[in-house]
Amino acid sequence: MKPMIIIPPNTMSDADIQELRKNDVCVVVATDPAKVKFVDPIPAVSSRTKIEQAAIQLSRKLLHRQWTHITADNSIGISTISRLYIECLIAGTPLDERGSIEEREENYFNDQKLLEIQRLAREEARAERAAKRAAAKPQVKS
Repeated sequence: MKPMIIIPPNTMSDADIQELRKNDVCVVVATDPAKVKFVDPIPAVSSRTKIEQAAIQLSRKLLHRQWTHITADNSIGISTISRLYIECLIAGTPLDERGSIEEREENYFNDQKLLEIQRLAREEARAERAAKRAAAKPQVKS
């Protein structure tokens, strides 16, 4: 399966499109991307490889013109496409600055566990202080 990029017209030069096609990337120029039909269904998320997922993410970034963090130009070249693709490839891997998905999940779990322990410790401290106050109050005999 070749990676596919669906782009609006006048997003890339013809030379850049030809360069991508030479490198086995299927480039589709469509004025209305919603009308693009696939011969084969897109694979389920569970069966996608990291490379296929990155190609899909790259297509979405190109369709929605999400490259302004790299360049302000409306038309982009092969270097910008390459940088976007690399960003898509490393997202959620150990090379990602935020860490891999597993590391982020583990950090979230550890943070939540720490918050729960802190909450329990505060409740226990409140109960101890309340018990001390109750013990310190003089008992009134009638």
